Amino acid sequence: MMTDSLNPDVIYHGGKIYTADARDSFCEAIAIAQGYIAAVGSSDALLKLAGEHTEVIDLEGKVMLPGLIDSHMHPFWGGKQLRGCNLNYAALTVEQTLAIIQQHLDDDPLQDPDDWLSVSAWQRQGMVPAGADMSRALLDTLNTRRPVVLFSNDCHTLAANSRALEMLGIDEQTPVPADGKIGRDARGRLNGILEDAPAMRAFDSIPTGTPEQCELIARHVQKVLNQQGVTTVMDTRVYDEQLIAFAALRDRGELTLRMCGAREITPDSVDGPQDAARAMDEIVAFNQRWNDAQWQPAPGFGLTHVKFFVDGVLQPPTMTASLLQPYRKNRGTHASPDWQDTDECGDLYFTKDVFESLIDQCGRAGVHPHMHTVGDGAIEMTLDALEKMRKAWPDKDLRPGLAHNELAAAHQYARFAELDASAVLSYQWAGLPGVLISEEREMLGEARFPHLEPQGRFLDAGARVAYGSDWPIDRLDEWYNLQVAMTRRAWDADGQPAGPRLDNDRDLTLIEVLRSATIDAAFMIARDSEVGSLEAGKLADVIVLEQDIFTRPPETLYQTRVLRTVVGGKTVWQSA
Repeated sequence: MMTDSLNPDVIYHGGKIYTADARDSFCEAIAIAQGYIAAVGSSDALLKLAGEHTEVIDLEGKVMLPGLIDSHMHPFWGGKQLRGCNLNYAALTVEQTLAIIQQHLDDDPLQDPDDWLSVSAWQRQGMVPAGADMSRALLDTLNTRRPVVLFSNDCHTLAANSRALEMLGIDEQTPVPADGKIGRDARGRLNGILEDAPAMRAFDSIPTGTPEQCELIARHVQKVLNQQGVTTVMDTRVYDEQLIAFAALRDRGELTLRMCGAREITPDSVDGPQDAARAMDEIVAFNQRWNDAQWQPAPGFGLTHVKFFVDGVLQPPTMTASLLQPYRKNRGTHASPDWQDTDECGDLYFTKDVFESLIDQCGRAGVHPHMHTVGDGAIEMTLDALEKMRKAWPDKDLRPGLAHNELAAAHQYARFAELDASAVLSYQWAGLPGVLISEEREMLGEARFPHLEPQGRFLDAGARVAYGSDWPIDRLDEWYNLQVAMTRRAWDADGQPAGPRLDNDRDLTLIEVLRSATIDAAFMIARDSEVGSLEAGKLADVIVLEQDIFTRPPETLYQTRVLRTVVGGKTVWQSA
């Protein structure tokens, strides 16, 4: 396939190039001119296009792919958590956690009593022994006057000391919002635990630093993503601070990552169904300030989406994901469990009428809705709203994405396909340790367990799957995450199984996984005409790999190393 462009700037030849086109074609060579793909084809044919100034690069049999598109993540959040005190997602006791924080406080040159300490990558569900938790009282035992907060790895829980609660403006009279919880102890006093939206808003309100410090975060984020072969990201809770930081890099010609984003509409920001149009018009205005209608070779922004948190988190102790049937809860201990039925189905953060009005307004305004839907109850309400929207606005090209879908219902997979709604999946969540597999089987029961962390079930029903790491919920390790999709089990650093296979769905193939992180992710972010596959006329976003992933076993995919990352024809990362 060729365009009319002659004398390209660069020709890569002699490789195994996966194009991710509609036929999943492979070719040997690719020609790039002025940041666009000028031609793909055989080495013999494309080398004839070379002119006097064309750079010719022999791939020597190496694999080339479209740049990875991570369609659900929080890059600036992730960058912020690479600084400060990091618990590294470890399973720790309360005493170990406090000791690490105290050591950081003792070593930290920031000693002003108003200097925040944000502790990140806190594995709340993994604290030992099982059932252990952090609290305001425990954090108050730290030898410091500074505000201290722990932000959980799933970004849905924040634990604060008394000083932090005071500076956040949270006291006994603070009302509990519809989309989360403000924890209290047995006596009704604040226990320092904020869950779901209150946790996220509290973390957002903590000062990041100067504009220069924000730029340093943005610069580091794009570097670590480029090193893993990521060329486009979708920030699914975007706000001005991070866009300003990345824009500063863009304006100096130093941005190396295409940035998409979805700004959130919260339940408490909408005063009934009649207020939905006003809320959506604000999203439209925000998107118009930042969106580049046509992408150029030099990276820029793509803001055409809106974000809704429909429910919460599935795992204990939070259990705020909305289910169609009630949770089962352990009324005993970890050592002597006693699982019993309850009447608790979790939380829906929007009322049905408000949510349906907002989704209808997406149709009116042409804004793509992106939803946090963990449980089958949240999925059901979302699919119902999308069905009404599709009927009301049949000619609108909307690309809804439902993210996470940790528990689906059997009838819902076909509805995804019928409504052309993408399932946005964080594959690594299928890599559960054995203890969690057993616990979630008990929590859900045998009838629902087959639909825990579904992946192949969506594809087999004809639905589109887009990959999103949800970083910093987990470590940033794109190739490991893709490996879990092909194996449905966790792996340790030495490449050995770290738990049993989650044996309730099939493994994905390598091509299925790659499509979900390239062209199908590009469709969900509504940029598939510009990126996502290696076809003439598209932007030249490509990566070159050290290993031939097409001939190696799935359990080695985590070893994949990126040799070169190219965005808009320009090499932005190259291995030494």
